[in-house]
Amino acid sequence: MRPLFPFVISGGKNTERYYFRHISDTTSYKFNVFPEYFGMESGYTEIFPDRIKKILKDTPDAQIFCVFDWDTIYENKTNKAKYVSFVKLIQPYVDAGNVVLCPSMPSFEYWFMLHFKNTTRLVKTCGEMTKMLKPYMMSYFSNRDVDLFKVLKSRQYLENSSWVRDLCANGKLYLAIKRAEKNIKTADANGVLKEQSYSYVYKVFKM
Repeated sequence: MRPLFPFVISGGKNTERYYFRHISDTTSYKFNVFPEYFGMESGYTEIFPDRIKKILKDTPDAQIFCVFDWDTIYENKTNKAKYVSFVKLIQPYVDAGNVVLCPSMPSFEYWFMLHFKNTTRLVKTCGEMTKMLKPYMMSYFSNRDVDLFKVLKSRQYLENSSWVRDLCANGKLYLAIKRAEKNIKTADANGVLKEQSYSYVYKVFKM
């Protein structure tokens, strides 16, 4: 029988989808990545439960990683309330080991930054993080006249797997995993996680 690879679902329509698809195709890490489980960043708290239930109905033993951005929740009381309700709703699946929450503050792009630089400085928006990331990643794409934010959101630039190969080359993926985990553990121990940027995406690679 085929091994049951973990599922990834995300609020990101293109960035996360193509990243995990290419990771699965080009590295030893394997995932189930389906287009219908990606998209609707702003409404993921309403959409994730249905996606989780659908996957577990068809595959009861599945492990599901929920990858999402925290900048839409940070300092937003309405979205924070929705998030709290969402967590309560899916808690049984989390307790059972089927679901793992993998937020990034401010966004998934911070996970990319950890491949190049170990910074925990608090960045509050995806746009600001992408500007910081541009000097490191822009060379991975042929059209360098386009803003990196647009590149990382556009299917036309992400379909080719070369950018993920470059991102992971020379041990950078393993460096990002190590940095993300250590930074969070250190921040948790000192009670300062809310005061910095962070990414739980490393958990996807610690299965």
